[in-house]
Amino acid sequence: MPTTALHARRLVEHRYGRALEHLQGEVAQHRCADPLLPIVLRRLTELEQTSEQGRATRRALHSTVQRAVADGSSPDDHLRPHIAELMRLEQQEQSQAEALWDLLDVRLLLDEPAACRLPPSQRPGRAVEDRDVMDVARQAAACLPRLTRDALRLALRERAIHISNRRLGAVLQQLRAERAR
Repeated sequence: MPTTALHARRLVEHRYGRALEHLQGEVAQHRCADPLLPIVLRRLTELEQTSEQGRATRRALHSTVQRAVADGSSPDDHLRPHIAELMRLEQQEQSQAEALWDLLDVRLLLDEPAACRLPPSQRPGRAVEDRDVMDVARQAAACLPRLTRDALRLALRERAIHISNRRLGAVLQQLRAERAR
């Protein structure tokens, strides 16, 4: 049965366009350009932990009911703590999920509206001035352990800059020349 945590995980992967494991790797290697990503991942982890605690409490509740039925005793006193804990965990899970969804909405608002208001020729990823590309490429290169064509291409794409292979070669050559100085 799909859970709130599973839906939240799928939403995070959808909003970022990459698998959760890839996103976690970016954060672990300090390669993410999105300042909200570490917070989103931490909130998602907390939500998954709460969801797992809820499942464990449901299992304990189920086994308590089965024991009470087998004994023929009244399960009321034994069930109350499990039910109270389950209600608390479900409320906590719901509030954590809402906080995560709000955070993803904030990220969406920060990313999308500015790009949507620009004319198509000026949207990120389109014709970008050489000096702008170089500024962003310098920032991206500073975060890279090794300056390679593929690493630079990925770092620029993460920053919404898509350039031709020829232009990428020129940028890479200039960055290497600057590093050699």
